[in-house]
Amino acid sequence: MDNIVTWEYYNSLHNNKVSTEEFATLEPLAEKQVALVVGYYKWNNISRSAFYFTQLQDCICDVVNKLTDLGKSNAGRGISSVSNDGYTENYVVRTLDEYNAEIRSCIVRGLSGTGLVGAFPLGG
Repeated sequence: MDNIVTWEYYNSLHNNKVSTEEFATLEPLAEKQVALVVGYYKWNNISRSAFYFTQLQDCICDVVNKLTDLGKSNAGRGISSVSNDGYTENYVVRTLDEYNAEIRSCIVRGLSGTGLVGAFPLGG
């Protein structure tokens, strides 16, 4: 199966969230993250005519956005606090496990009711 989400579909929902080039890189990564949660047996048997296909597309779009947001926040790496002449900024430093849990939680919520994810705890 080709990419489940096209640029045109994504852009119709999330106008200018990511560029065409970023989308071309992030969409396959988002699909891979969703496939890991769904399981490859179910993933390989997904049909475009399934009742949940649009919900799956929307979930992948949400994961693309989550990957973008987490990437911009340097999740799992980076500086936790910056100070300059009395001005201080604090950042939440996420571990790789927290990063993955956030993506997984996004997927589980996005596919709720489809039968694709079973009963996963949202906390991790």
